[in-house]
Amino acid sequence: MDFFNQFFKKSEKGGSTLFSNLLFILGIGVILLIFGNSLFENFAGTKKSPMTHIPSVESPKPMESYESLMEKRLEEILSRIEGVGKINVMVTLSYGKEIVIAEDLSSTQSLTKENDAQGGTREIDNKNSEEKTVMYTTQQGTTEPVILKEKQPIIEGIIIIAEGGNQPIIQNHLSRAAQTLLSIPAHKVQVFQMQNKK
Repeated sequence: MDFFNQFFKKSEKGGSTLFSNLLFILGIGVILLIFGNSLFENFAGTKKSPMTHIPSVESPKPMESYESLMEKRLEEILSRIEGVGKINVMVTLSYGKEIVIAEDLSSTQSLTKENDAQGGTREIDNKNSEEKTVMYTTQQGTTEPVILKEKQPIIEGIIIIAEGGNQPIIQNHLSRAAQTLLSIPAHKVQVFQMQNKK
């Protein structure tokens, strides 16, 4: 009560201090409006980070090997032959994928004849050759070699294990299909019956 009485009391000169006190309160209110938002967020612990959220990008899965890719594709297509049933395929390769890169070959040759003091002559033949890989700049700004062609690995053999692999007609169908798909001779394809699991 004493606070309010002092707040509204008249000054000795006869003027009210109400006006000056209201200005003081108004000034405090403006300061609270300006800085209050950040102060209250700090106290509440809800201050937002100025950094923008960057979604996490999953790392790409490693590419399947040529062998496993061929095995899956063969299993998928061969399992559709009537009477085959469940099937497993194994492919063996002689070597990995071969990439032929473009190269720039430059060569120089110089032939020099020299005369010695005895009247004889000799010829000096200098040959220099240099190979450089031809490079190009991608849209991303990186430099990569120019690839002329890619050779897929040579298939050394295929094993096919199928539920219907004991039937000669199914064996024939599977063997001929694998030979046709992969352009390999018959002796590189073997078909067997799948073991019955109890």
